[in-house]
Amino acid sequence: MLSVARKDLLILLRDRNALVGAFLLPIVFIMVYLGVSGLSGGGTGDGTSRLQLAVVNNDPGGPVATALLDNLGRRASIDVTLYSETDALAKLETREIGRMLVIPASFSADVAAGTPATLRLVNNSLDRGTSEAVAMAVAGVTRTMSLEGQIVASLERLARMQQSNPSFDPATSADLAIPIAQRQFEASRDRPLVTVVESQPASLGQQEQVTISGVQIGVPGFAVLFIFLTAQITARSIYEEKKTGTFRRLLAAPLGKWSMLIGKLIPNFVVVVVQVVFLFAAGMFLLPLVGLDALRLGNDLPALALLVLAVALCCTSLGILIAAIARTEAQIGGLAGLTLWVMAFLGGCFIPLFLVNESMATIGQITPHYWAVTGFYDLLTRGQGLPEVLDSILVLLGFSAVFFAVGAWRFEWE
Repeated sequence: MLSVARKDLLILLRDRNALVGAFLLPIVFIMVYLGVSGLSGGGTGDGTSRLQLAVVNNDPGGPVATALLDNLGRRASIDVTLYSETDALAKLETREIGRMLVIPASFSADVAAGTPATLRLVNNSLDRGTSEAVAMAVAGVTRTMSLEGQIVASLERLARMQQSNPSFDPATSADLAIPIAQRQFEASRDRPLVTVVESQPASLGQQEQVTISGVQIGVPGFAVLFIFLTAQITARSIYEEKKTGTFRRLLAAPLGKWSMLIGKLIPNFVVVVVQVVFLFAAGMFLLPLVGLDALRLGNDLPALALLVLAVALCCTSLGILIAAIARTEAQIGGLAGLTLWVMAFLGGCFIPLFLVNESMATIGQITPHYWAVTGFYDLLTRGQGLPEVLDSILVLLGFSAVFFAVGAWRFEWE
């Protein structure tokens, strides 16, 4: 049995295409996915990260422009860096900065006169999440400032109307309400009428806030995708031996059929375990070198090891099932490959199913990919432990038993 496993491992180590597909291709997919999707980073997780914004202030002495810059920092937690328009455009072109806000020269005058003013937010970043956050923050600050300005303008207009009334009493002038309103605006920034406090049930067992980054989503998802794609290695190995006739010689050897079948499983099992270690190590040490976040392994490494072993066993057993069902090399590479990609999509390898509708998440539960991805998210991203991922491990072991039993039943030994 061990001799069969050793032989297959040596053959696999000489197969450059298989090694590239198992180890290098996932890293390329992860980098491209994070770059295109705009999920390249997710913050430090300590709650102190702030949005960055380059600003071209063409109204440097304007009181409204000054107030806007102050409010962006105080209300929206945006770190503002001032540039000249020429420098900002040059840095935007080379992507040294991702976005810039341009304040027009007549901004303060237009707002004071009640004339609509336009701020220009120029974006040249693939990080759509941060760009939308900046746009929403700027819009929120400007809406608040506009509302405050409209209230003050309304009070001033009311005061002028009162003064035109011959029986007007100056003690009731709306002008007296303007400084009161302005003080109330200022007080509301530090002591809002309504606040929202975020908490979580103690049963979750998390003592600190967890920030989900693109790496925490992309690495586990694509790791599961390419782990299950390696199931074709087992199927292709058996097919090649049947094709060349060496499988019959193995059957003639003093080796039981079940022992031989288990010997064919071991190489793929070892490859999957090494593959997971490699991909997670790349997430921890390689991705930060190209400007991405570092992968966090969670708080329960023994549970992570058990989950990896369950995923490896499930993938390997699936390889036996593919070998039993597929009749040609084209079916192994084409039909089986297509099925695995569809299962990966339904199982949440590309898009976490907690981000989509409930029906898709329900359908995804029929795939082993769903339970593998969910287990990795629970451990790596949510910081949970063995009790929370035990169901994923047990379901993966159940899939393994079904795949192996059906594969062994349908397996053609001749």
